[in-house]
Amino acid sequence: MNHNSLFHYSRFKLAITYAGVMGATLLICGYLAHMVMVKAFTRTIDRELEVFGRIFEDKLKPRLKTPGVLPVNISNSLPEICFQKQSCPIFKSESAVMGLLLDGHYVRLLNLKGESIAGFYNSPDQFPDNFDLNYSYDITNRQGELYHLHLMPLIIHDNQLWGYLQVGRSVQRLNHYMNGLHLLLILGVPFSMFIIGGAGWWLAGLAMLPIEKSYQQLQQFTGDAAHELRTPIASLQTIIDTNSIPQESKHALQRQVKRLSCLTQDLLLLSRLESGLQTAKLDINLQQICLNDMFADVEEELLPLAMDAEVLLSSHISEDANFYIQGNEGQIYRLLLNLVSNGIKYTPAGGEVKINLSANNNYAMITVKDTGIGIPAADIPHIFDRFYRVNADRSRNTGGSGLGLAIALAITQTHKGKLEVESQVDHGSNFTLSLPLFSTVNK
Repeated sequence: MNHNSLFHYSRFKLAITYAGVMGATLLICGYLAHMVMVKAFTRTIDRELEVFGRIFEDKLKPRLKTPGVLPVNISNSLPEICFQKQSCPIFKSESAVMGLLLDGHYVRLLNLKGESIAGFYNSPDQFPDNFDLNYSYDITNRQGELYHLHLMPLIIHDNQLWGYLQVGRSVQRLNHYMNGLHLLLILGVPFSMFIIGGAGWWLAGLAMLPIEKSYQQLQQFTGDAAHELRTPIASLQTIIDTNSIPQESKHALQRQVKRLSCLTQDLLLLSRLESGLQTAKLDINLQQICLNDMFADVEEELLPLAMDAEVLLSSHISEDANFYIQGNEGQIYRLLLNLVSNGIKYTPAGGEVKINLSANNNYAMITVKDTGIGIPAADIPHIFDRFYRVNADRSRNTGGSGLGLAIALAITQTHKGKLEVESQVDHGSNFTLSLPLFSTVNK
């Protein structure tokens, strides 16, 4: 992943995170506001119904004698009472109480068990019996209209509980209002998140601008330094070759110059890969590469290194087909060379390095498995970083600079592939490289 993709990905993550946090905050605030509104409105309705019920309580108390039983002649003194399975009389009255009952209020009497006995101006069976004696709840009537019901105990002489007076009122309009609020939240929160996401993208860009600029300057410095070092290193090599220097010192100087030259080339290549220059070149000039032939060349080149290290180098390539990919042949060769040589360098004498080539789901699968010293779990996330070395002393002895795996990963990403590693200390490592296949030709 070049630095442009990296910064765009980070910017996208910041914007999405910001929008997600703000959206969650809006949802929580909306939910809390909804709960507070419902609770406040419920308490207000209960108080209103309590006052409304006192009017009927004052009418009933003088007439009630036996708990749960209405007097036989109560219809004479309270003609507005309606009993079960009886038609209710129609009254024409301009009283405020009658107006409230016609405007969605409801009153009925319940016995000690919560069973409906009678209603006022309305049928008592508009709602199911309240066997649980719920104090305050919402329920729909037979016409499907939502009501809020409130329960009041009826205390008669000698503080006896006669039964209950249940009063209620329609909350259908409130329900419509709350549904509108829910719809507003459902539509408004995603729209707000979209706006917030755009603002987050812009703010993240502003926040990351100095970081991106510093990264570009650092990358430019690395590339320029590597480029400028090539000339003095070449001059130094010429001086060593043309002057009479003791043989032992000459070999030491040549070794250090070679190491500096390799380091310079690696830095220059890595800088170009991460800047996206090599990706642009790949898009213009793609080469068809036969991985079978490249495997054989890598094995042939590294066989002397393996023999010197007393490490067995073996390969397994499917004999049924040739595997072809598209990309930069020099870079792919360098990628395989880095992975295999890395395995050889970190495998003790008597160990083994196996390389395997196969295909899976339109991808060429390359594995490099060794029986070396392995990588601690804490170091695995960092092994592809520049100049990172698990064992610095051993890396210096083997000539490692800590750039080999960083270059391997950069080449893999440039070719739209994937590089993974599994390792266990003292049990070796297994690198798995997958690259998109261009074609498979059966032999």
